[in-house]
Amino acid sequence: MSNKATVSSETSMQGIQKFKRGYTAKEKLLFCLTPPTLFGIAFFEVSALFVVATAVFSCWLMAILLRWVDGESIDYYHPGSLITGLLIGMTCSAATPLYMIVIGCCAAEFFGKRVFRNASGNVFNPAVLGRSAIAIFETIDPVQYADLSTGASTLFKSAGGIIPPEYLGAFLGTTKGAIGETSALLLIISGLIVLKYVVIKRHAAVALIITVPVAVAVLPAPVDVIGHAPWVMDPFLFLIGGPTLLMAFFFLTDPSTTPKTPAGGVIFGVGVGVMAVLGKLYTSVPGVEMYGILLMNLLTPTLNKLTFKTSAMRYSYDGN
Repeated sequence: MSNKATVSSETSMQGIQKFKRGYTAKEKLLFCLTPPTLFGIAFFEVSALFVVATAVFSCWLMAILLRWVDGESIDYYHPGSLITGLLIGMTCSAATPLYMIVIGCCAAEFFGKRVFRNASGNVFNPAVLGRSAIAIFETIDPVQYADLSTGASTLFKSAGGIIPPEYLGAFLGTTKGAIGETSALLLIISGLIVLKYVVIKRHAAVALIITVPVAVAVLPAPVDVIGHAPWVMDPFLFLIGGPTLLMAFFFLTDPSTTPKTPAGGVIFGVGVGVMAVLGKLYTSVPGVEMYGILLMNLLTPTLNKLTFKTSAMRYSYDGN
């Protein structure tokens, strides 16, 4: 029995070592994004499949077209564009019109990766920029969506008459929401793998996860929550029932659009968390969490300058 356990342990370690060394960081990130994406497709069915497939294909095709226009060599396998497409698809609801998906993906690839760049790389997180473009179109589309950012998620504060969500449903993912954000369980598992084996920058992600429930606990409930959706003020439910985990593990770990020091990362995560909670509770702005990330992206150079003076640590990279 012990021999079998030893063999199993050795096999697991070999698998981990292969995962760590046999793939690039982007390929490992693709692997980690797959479980929550597949769960969302299975739960929301064919409409979610169309949304995700459209997002991935649009980013992939746009990246190829831009390389062709610029006279660059065309690489048909480009994991960066696949990641951007998956992230955009995951942050949309299954009811998001496909034309909006295409527009958002084009904005992500063109503006996010070509227009807004500096010597350090992308200024804005491309997937966040693309999702923000979709949110803008959601506000002007004649169709009235229940919740423009998540599709009537657990945190839809005007959900009068809707049965309060259960912790287990929100944790497992059997509630409405964006395609890739509903299952907190899968996001935590995938996210821990990302933090352990994929990324160097972890401080912003951890700061966001801590900041969000604390902010919910200390802030007063807005009028439209009282009597409509009081569960929105539950710190734990707010954490697992919205986009916080998805943002933390897969957006705030981006190497080029977040600060270069741990101290800067902490400030970045706290800033995104505070703005996300304030926006969600006190405004009806769609995709307000994404706007918070974009604003902190703009402040990243300043955070780098300030925290380099006070922090002896800085992140280093393996080139992946």
